[in-house]
Amino acid sequence: MTYDLVLGAAAAEFALHGFEGTNLADITARTGLTKGALYGHFSSKADLAGELTRSFQAAWADALATAAGEAEESGAALPTLRRLLLDLARRVHEDVPFAAGLRLVLDAARAEGTAPVPLGELCRVAERLVRKGQGEGSVRTAHPAGLLARLVVALLVGAPAVVTATDATGPAELVSEVWDILEPALSGSRGG
Repeated sequence: MTYDLVLGAAAAEFALHGFEGTNLADITARTGLTKGALYGHFSSKADLAGELTRSFQAAWADALATAAGEAEESGAALPTLRRLLLDLARRVHEDVPFAAGLRLVLDAARAEGTAPVPLGELCRVAERLVRKGQGEGSVRTAHPAGLLARLVVALLVGAPAVVTATDATGPAELVSEVWDILEPALSGSRGG
């Protein structure tokens, strides 16, 4: 129980402030525990961040694999891509440990000057789904699949940034609304 309490408090702090902006005093203040009790479960802030990152990476990989498998079974590329985006947007908004893991991964990549691996993975899955739809004639071929995949990733990553606390809708709703605008433009015949 203490382990989960500490991990939840760390997730909340990392999601809000990132790795650099989080300190152990804030995490212990959220839990009401002493630093000694925290160290009984995690040896450092990096250890906490590592656990959240590993958990996030496993959940992210599972979501992408599920979408890829669903597309192979059903053959419906655009509905699968929509479900994947909405699932990830909801998780980023509602699942604090998931959001913290994503933030930690994005911040680390930015600090290292590298591309975030999870976004690259999402881009590859999205591109595969778009190509599948293009091959089946359910997605227009007027635009390259890679460009459309990057647009999808930008929608997911950008939604939380443009939704404010005063908005009546969250990022998942924004993704859904924007997708409803995009889908008719993407859908169509092989030629165009």
